[in-house]
Amino acid sequence: MDTPHRPSASASPPAPTATSSALASASGKSRAHTRCFALLTDFGLDDPYVGQLKGVLHRLAPSVPVIDISHGVPPHRVETAAFFLAASHPHFPAGSIFICVVDPGVGTPRGLVSMESGGQVMLAPDNGLLHLAAEARPDAVLRRLDPARLPDPQSATFHGRDVLAPLAARLTAGESLAAFGDPVLSTDLDRPAWAVPRREADGVHAAVLHVDRFGNVVLNLSLREWDWLAACRLHLPDGTLIDIARAATYANIPTGRTGLVAGSQGYLELAADKASAAERHWLSPGAEVLLEDCR
Repeated sequence: MDTPHRPSASASPPAPTATSSALASASGKSRAHTRCFALLTDFGLDDPYVGQLKGVLHRLAPSVPVIDISHGVPPHRVETAAFFLAASHPHFPAGSIFICVVDPGVGTPRGLVSMESGGQVMLAPDNGLLHLAAEARPDAVLRRLDPARLPDPQSATFHGRDVLAPLAARLTAGESLAAFGDPVLSTDLDRPAWAVPRREADGVHAAVLHVDRFGNVVLNLSLREWDWLAACRLHLPDGTLIDIARAATYANIPTGRTGLVAGSQGYLELAADKASAAERHWLSPGAEVLLEDCR
């Protein structure tokens, strides 16, 4: 088996150089922003879905660049998509429109929602995908989009191409999100169990959001709220208990041990030095763990 490699420290992305142009905010006011579409899906690249999505955007808004966050979200893993969005959108300029399509409930009454904050717009199904981004932005304007006011879908199973992409293009042309839906509270939107860690008498209950290609296990413990965690006993789903400690870097984790690292994406990670913590402990997205005796 090839030895996994540790990711190198990442630098902040260079400042964008695209010219500023007007994008209507959720309140209907226009401001000068650098516009782009940012795509996040579980489509993969073997099928024509990504190409069709980009084709619609280019046909309706040919001057607006398209950036791929990822099309490699595991199928139906909404928690992974939520993490990718929350970790990525701060690196994008105001004026960015995020089209997020990880939608196992497509065609059902699950609904579509939007979020606007800091000049950015996010469009997604109402399945928890926006939750991690929204909880970090208390100023965000959330809307439940009204199907009667949205573009008519050609298909019941591809709302990303038929509804969200045309809607995004209309926003770049100056239309307001207020024309497509009414404001709601964050508590009105779907909030799956994985979205909220719990601190209880027996410890901190956390969920796995993502396993990266190096085997680092990203937990739903944002550094904004949970950076105080240090040494803990980790209770794994199979009942195994192991002692873990905080480590400043992957290289600081002793060989054969698992550590708790403040990851570059803003969340705590279970990690091992030059090894896969996920393979070692049989962890995957959606798994739950318990951190006991935390200090």
